[in-house]
Amino acid sequence: MKKYIIMLMASVFLLLTWSLSAETNRHRILTVNIDGPITPAQEELLDNALRMASEEGFINLIVELDTPGGLAESMRNMVKLILNADVPVTVWVTPDGARAASAGVFLVAASDLAVMSPQSTIGSASPVDISGQEAEDTMAKKIVNDLLSLIRSVAQERGRNVDWYEAAVLESANLDAAEALQLKVIDLIAGSQHDLLSQMGKRGVTFQGEDIYFEPADVEIVEFEPGLKYKILSWLLHPQIAYLLFLAGMVGLFFEFSNPGAVFPGVVGAVCLVVGLYSLSVLPTNVTGILLLVLGFIFVLIEVNVPTFGLLTTAALVSFFFGSLFLFDSGYPFFQLPTMTIIPVISIMTVVLLLLAYLIGKSQLAPKTSTSGITQDIVKIINWKGREGQVRVRGEIWKARSDEPVELEPGQEVNIDRIEGMTIHIKT
Repeated sequence: MKKYIIMLMASVFLLLTWSLSAETNRHRILTVNIDGPITPAQEELLDNALRMASEEGFINLIVELDTPGGLAESMRNMVKLILNADVPVTVWVTPDGARAASAGVFLVAASDLAVMSPQSTIGSASPVDISGQEAEDTMAKKIVNDLLSLIRSVAQERGRNVDWYEAAVLESANLDAAEALQLKVIDLIAGSQHDLLSQMGKRGVTFQGEDIYFEPADVEIVEFEPGLKYKILSWLLHPQIAYLLFLAGMVGLFFEFSNPGAVFPGVVGAVCLVVGLYSLSVLPTNVTGILLLVLGFIFVLIEVNVPTFGLLTTAALVSFFFGSLFLFDSGYPFFQLPTMTIIPVISIMTVVLLLLAYLIGKSQLAPKTSTSGITQDIVKIINWKGREGQVRVRGEIWKARSDEPVELEPGQEVNIDRIEGMTIHIKT
């Protein structure tokens, strides 16, 4: 009996030793997905993923990339992050049908290991001007030369085809995965994560000065979960969200200016406007588009106070439409507002503004109501300057005057002296 107990204990001990050894030899690789235009949100995402990979001992960071391009400044910052990372970075253009275009080309070039799915593409890294055309002026040449020097140095550092990467910038060259591998633009083609791990394991991963070889079964894959900050930033930097926030901010301020004292629309509008302006300042916006949108709201505000029976309303709608079309630079097609966003927004604003113009016109043409009894009321100041301003009486806003200049604060109550036409004269 003792003999069997000793054999059982020895077996358990060997099993535990083997299990601990297997766990010790198990390597961890972190993956992060970058999908969509390159913006500060993706820059933040990559930075956080690299920090986690470094702090928690991952032997590699796999960036699953699918991008049409993006902002040059964010791209350059991401290239710096990859080149100075403590952990080797693999950039994998995936899934099939994915692309690494424009800014994505630089990320692939900077990676320690460049991989593509069989049906993916890479290329078209030429910078464009605000008209969407390849510019040839002095400033454009400086930009091109700057990007050329960056991609040339990065490709040389990684031992890749420098000539092709230069052609991607100068000639918008494109390649599929097979051509990219043949021309040494990338290092591997992998159709699945298991395939990628198998090839990486045989090739070896250099981590902290040591070449690590492994089988896919020896690797634990951990997916990086973006934090709340990334999700909010990514949401705010979506062109449609930025556009709607900006419009919502202008609408809120419009209601506050046309109906002083409402407070809530003004507060919400101010917050939306500030956040919207932040988003537009980061995205490739066209100042002409912003000015046209602002001009449209100015037209509406004037229409409310000095009715032109639809003339300024029509001008406002034209400004809104062309402002929406011109809001984002045409050189960045992936940042453009889709027609199915512009048309509903403009349609709703058309209905609202036409209704507003109708009500204003109707009020101007309607017979004047009796003002008997109003002179006994106390009115509340809405705004006042010198001898003129606006007051609220019985829920209505009236134009008001005083015989002498007087200083009055919004919300202050005063008595009515007399009424002449549609103007209230107050006692001072």
